[in-house]
Amino acid sequence: MADPMNTAAAGRRASRRGHVAAGVAACALLLAACSSNKDAVKPTPLAEIRGAIPVRTVWRASLPKAPDAFMQPAVTDDAVYAAGGDGTIVRLDPSSGRVVWRVDAKSPLSAGVGSDGTTVAVATAKGEVLAYGSDGKPRWKAQVASDVVVPPLVGRGLVVVRSTDHRISAFSSDSGKREWMYQRQTPPLSLRVSTPLVFDGDNVVGGFPGGRLVAVSLANGAMRWEATVSEPNGATEVERLADVTGSIAVGARDLCAASYQGRVMCIDATGTGERWARTLAAGAGVAFDDQRVFAVDQASAVVAYTRDAGASVWRTSALANRRLSSPLAQGRWVAVGDFEGYVHFLAAADGALIARAKTDGTAIVAAPQALADGVVVQTRDGSVELLVPGAR
Repeated sequence: MADPMNTAAAGRRASRRGHVAAGVAACALLLAACSSNKDAVKPTPLAEIRGAIPVRTVWRASLPKAPDAFMQPAVTDDAVYAAGGDGTIVRLDPSSGRVVWRVDAKSPLSAGVGSDGTTVAVATAKGEVLAYGSDGKPRWKAQVASDVVVPPLVGRGLVVVRSTDHRISAFSSDSGKREWMYQRQTPPLSLRVSTPLVFDGDNVVGGFPGGRLVAVSLANGAMRWEATVSEPNGATEVERLADVTGSIAVGARDLCAASYQGRVMCIDATGTGERWARTLAAGAGVAFDDQRVFAVDQASAVVAYTRDAGASVWRTSALANRRLSSPLAQGRWVAVGDFEGYVHFLAAADGALIARAKTDGTAIVAAPQALADGVVVQTRDGSVELLVPGAR
């Protein structure tokens, strides 16, 4: 699910570190430490779920494959926007999955779609940012310094883009004019992870290498606050990898995030104080409901903590080593996707598996997206599906 990358300047030393990063990539992809014991990383076979809740596939749409991209659909009040690796972008009717329009970006896309219902934005492997109206008509094109592996964040009159050089660039939704750019120093070795940006009031929050969570002002790109999810710890650069990874959960009173080889942490929404933190070698991001915070570790164990104090609620290894996506918490259940295209539904109260649905058999790497009483997922082979548990 994550490929480490070298962000240092070009040179022999950087190149050597890049090779080290590639080795770490293989480990992260398997969600287990590198080991000669192959049995240690075998995915857990799926057992029958007794009394399983039925899951209905309401609709399914097909897009071109995107085997190396983080393709996450954008769900708005009246549309689902999705993209294929070849540059195809579609607007789907959320009730039927019917294609409302289809456009060609004329360049391979490296991440999914961002939209606020008015502006639709995507990015390419060459660092191009492309914006369209909700009618599919092109608006503008802009350029960032490196490739983009997470969907643009769209809203508040801005298209905000996180590139793999760890810069955050904000463009006017209307004109494409660059409004500001935020940049910070990063370690010589970091993970090439998909950590989407999130809005938090008048800030945008992003996770960075070294276990840092940073809030940047939407008005001018100035840093508002910084919080430490975990401190790098170890003798080597690989051991010191502690990047914030996967989805960041944001609410009115708190924010929660997790880091590779580090911790899961919740802080006050203003960034002024840590509410609690627990040791967790994260393999994906976090989600929360009113009572609990849900996370996934590097071995694909799903864990739940109380949201107010971080007390352990439950932990399940029923999906061990299945390379789970970041979770989605919705109502009484939590959903995750896996490397074989299964979507698993767990009871939020106790972690019991309550339902399962299979898509096209290829990996789901982005967190499921909420739509009404169901979830929208996209697979590596381009299947976009609306799944509703409890439907007959």
